[in-house]
Amino acid sequence: MQAWSAHARELLGGSPSPRLRELAEALGPGARVLEVGCGGGRNTRYLSGAGLEVVALDVASEPLLLLGACCERVRATADFHLPFASSSFDGALDSYAFTFIAERRLYAMELRRVLKPGGLLLLEFDAEPHVLDHEELEAAAREAFGGLFEFLYVKRIYHAWGCLYDESREEIPALAALLTPLK
Repeated sequence: MQAWSAHARELLGGSPSPRLRELAEALGPGARVLEVGCGGGRNTRYLSGAGLEVVALDVASEPLLLLGACCERVRATADFHLPFASSSFDGALDSYAFTFIAERRLYAMELRRVLKPGGLLLLEFDAEPHVLDHEELEAAAREAFGGLFEFLYVKRIYHAWGCLYDESREEIPALAALLTPLK
């Protein structure tokens, strides 16, 4: 826990994703949002502060404990059935959890299941061990989410090595996509 705590505290100082404002405005105050892989809470706190009802999910209990009372907290893995009723979220955020998901198509199906019709998914990811270029990342996203979601946009982004929230340095290719469930 001590190693995770040090890492999580470092991430707490990190800036939230620059695309969160757009997501929060599109969903509106009071919208219920699932954040998969909340980590140290850099995005959770932003969404909560924007008036959204956030449910933070992480596989580790340590980051959830650090979040305090700003949101509902759920300890679970995203590799299996998500522990939520169908159509229970207006939006979802996956900021780099998809990078580590083994069963990506199943994961996409679960996100579609828990999102309401017209809901929004903001997906941000790179690849381990950081060898895929933007075209390969987009192909991976379309393979997992194609036919289940409409891609509203796909943006090619970068982040600094070991620092997801530093998008000012073009070191690691990453992708950001905004999606909505198909009917």
